[in-house]
Order: sequence, then C-alpha cells, then structure tokens
Amino acid sequence: MSRVQSTPIFGTTKTRFRSLPRVPSLPVFVPTRSKAQVPLLFREAYVDHGFRELHRPWWSYLLSVLQLHNESMNVWTHLVALVLMLKHLHTFNQHLDFLTDPYSWPLLAGFVCGLLLYSFSSMAHCFHSKSELVHYLAFMVDYAGIGLYGLGSTIIHFYYCTELELHLFTQNFFVPVGCALAFLVFFCCSYAKVSYSRPYPFVRKVWQMVPVLGVYFHLSIPLVHRFILCLTSSSACPPSIQHHAQQMVWFILSGIFYASDLPQRFHPGRFDHFFHSHQLFHICIMMSTSKQMDAVLLDYQMRLAAILAQPEPSLFSAFGPVAVVLAAQIISFCFFRSIVKRKLAKRD
Repeated sequence: MSRVQSTPIFGTTKTRFRSLPRVPSLPVFVPTRSKAQVPLLFREAYVDHGFRELHRPWWSYLLSVLQLHNESMNVWTHLVALVLMLKHLHTFNQHLDFLTDPYSWPLLAGFVCGLLLYSFSSMAHCFHSKSELVHYLAFMVDYAGIGLYGLGSTIIHFYYCTELELHLFTQNFFVPVGCALAFLVFFCCSYAKVSYSRPYPFVRKVWQMVPVLGVYFHLSIPLVHRFILCLTSSSACPPSIQHHAQQMVWFILSGIFYASDLPQRFHPGRFDHFFHSHQLFHICIMMSTSKQMDAVLLDYQMRLAAILAQPEPSLFSAFGPVAVVLAAQIISFCFFRSIVKRKLAKRD
C-alpha cells in the first residue's frame, strides 16, 4: 500500500491510504456435481451425486480429502490402512533386525508391497478426477499396487507360513509363479480399463477378478496345506491359523462387495457418500491385511526354528522379484499410456 497524505484533524493526524483492488479468492472446496454434470467415464453405477469437478488445480484434489464427496471414504479407508500397515511394521521392527538379519528381508519386501498398495490406492482415488487421462493413469497405478501386494503376500507366505517340506518342494517355482500372476493382475486390469467403456459389461469384472483370484489362490497354497494338516493332526492347531482363516474370510467378503455393487444396487443414490460397496471392499481388504500381519507375526515367533532351517534368503531373493515385477509394470504402463492418449485424441 502507498501513503497518500496526512491531514491534521482536531490535533491528531489521520492517514488516508489509497485502496488497492481486491484479489478474488478461490474457493477451497469446490461444490460437487451430479452424475449428469460429469463425463461418462467418471460416473459410477447407482451413484447420483458427489462427483468432483474436472480440471481443477492439483492442490484442489489434495485438499478434497477434507471434503465430503463420493471418493472421500475410498481415500480415507486406505489412508487408515496405510497407518495400520506402518503400525504393524513398527511392531515387527521391535522383534526383528531388518538391517542385518537376512531372514527378515522377505518380510520387509512384503511390507514395501503393502505400503505401495495403500499409497497407490489412496493416490488414485484422490487425484483421478483431474482429467480423463489422469483417471486412466491413476487407476493403472492402483492396479500396479494390487499386483505388487499379491507378490508381497506370496513372498511372506512362502518364507514364514510354509511347512518346511512344502517350502523345499516349491522353492524353485513358488515365487516366480507369483511374479507372473502379479504382473497379470496389473496387465489384465489395465487392459480391461482401457478396452471397455461405461456402462461397463460384466466381462470387464471377469478380466479384473480372475487374475486377482489367481494370485490369491496361489499365495494361499501354504495356508490351505496347513489347514489340512491342522484338521488331520491330533495335535492342537497353532494360534496363527485362526488369524489366517479370518484374513481369508475378509478377502472373500471383499470380493463379494466388489462384484455385487451391494448395497447401492437396491437403493441408488442413498450410498453415494457412505457405505458404498467399494468403500466396504476397501474396509474388508484393510481387515484382511491386518489379520494377515497378525498371523505372520505369530508364525515368525512360534515357527522360528523351522524358518531358520530354510535356505538363507538374500537381498536378491527377497527384493529381486519386487523389482522385476515393478519394472515390467512400468514398461507396460508406458505402453497403455500411449494407447490411452491415442484413444482420447481420436475421440476428440
């Protein structure tokens, strides 16, 4: 501001200032839109309101995590899951030496995959409304996290939850098969995302769910083997079995919510902000991973002698599969990105 003049008034001095033009302020929270006000790509079945406006600044979508819209709970459920994963990592860190103990490295690799799962998911749901291109790319990043988590669980179950005989029998192919299946999760989900348009046909969910079920069935082989031994053995089942069973139940529930569009299918518009099936799917996945980590901690504590009898892991055997799958995902991501850009350019 610049001073104009000082005029004495009744023995005092009153300073007058030239008024400056007022800068219009941008609203922190932009009002949400109805489904009729957003492009078809962003619409969700049985969801009528709560869609964010496109082409806002990046910071607007970041701040929208504090706003109520139809993605708010999708972001927050996996942010909470991310915090829980960090809490589990802290618990394990009190029992293990991740820096010098080779037998802890596969567990650390699994935690890295779990943290990427929830980070990628939260990011995708937070920023996908920026534009149509960002929408496609954000959810491909989300699919990458799902595939990596499948691989991380494969590694954890192989090293800490597998009976020694089965471990030695499958040591040459169990993790490599998990790598292939983890990559297929990303590739098939991305293919389905790029190839089909709304309203999505059911075959799109088949493309997405079959590879996810494939990697989950594979990583569950050691658990099923232990369930069978538990049922056929006269000795008591280890405490971790209960947690493993619970994590499988939560995973099955997550699949049901993901595939069924329940409960919003029966009451369109009523669950736009809370208790949408995708939010329930997120919560079930969060509970599944939490029970999984509870089980793995018990397995590590009670099966330490059997774990130490296995061949010693190396940095490459623990983190190499994650690096290989991540590299393959990045290459495929670039491939799908070019397809999406051509698709959008052709439409325009």
